[in-house]
Amino acid sequence: IDMIGEWVFKRACADIGQFPGRRISINVSGEQLKRDEIVTMCDRILRETGRSASEFIIEITETVATAATPEILRRLEALRGLGFDIALDDFGTGHCGFNYLKTLPIDCVKIDRSYIRSLAHDQVAQIFVSALAQIARIQDITIVAEGVETSEEFTLARAAGCSRFQGYFFGKPAPRDKTSALCAADKQSLALSA
Repeated sequence: IDMIGEWVFKRACADIGQFPGRRISINVSGEQLKRDEIVTMCDRILRETGRSASEFIIEITETVATAATPEILRRLEALRGLGFDIALDDFGTGHCGFNYLKTLPIDCVKIDRSYIRSLAHDQVAQIFVSALAQIARIQDITIVAEGVETSEEFTLARAAGCSRFQGYFFGKPAPRDKTSALCAADKQSLALSA
């Protein structure tokens, strides 16, 4: 996984220049975070490529967050110290409670699609997303609604307090060349901000 992670980050550093004003999110596994090499590798590649950590977001899953040891937290802090933002992905799928928002070194929480899909008819989902958005706002954490596929989901997620959105409603995965052309033609962010 370390070799794959290094390849992915090198590829992202090579590709980011094709997306001016955008950022690339990179998933980092729990296994990678068990070793200090993740920090030294990221620092080394940034220096080798001349890229800035602020061009990237490191995403960790809720499973990684709930199993975070003091050493993993130290590595996440070190990555933030390099300039990366840290995002907690798929929030709400596991056992990660609101208290993790106070203890984890994160800048962004991505709410799992299952909650976004349920906003129209599930009061628990509505309260969950609204409460999370309020807590995040107080702590200066960005909230992303994942998997927005319809205008209704976008409207409801925005009304619940989400500040960023991703999903097929805005665009589907595409090859790098097509995405690069889209970014060049459209100066507005693909991840809409409220």
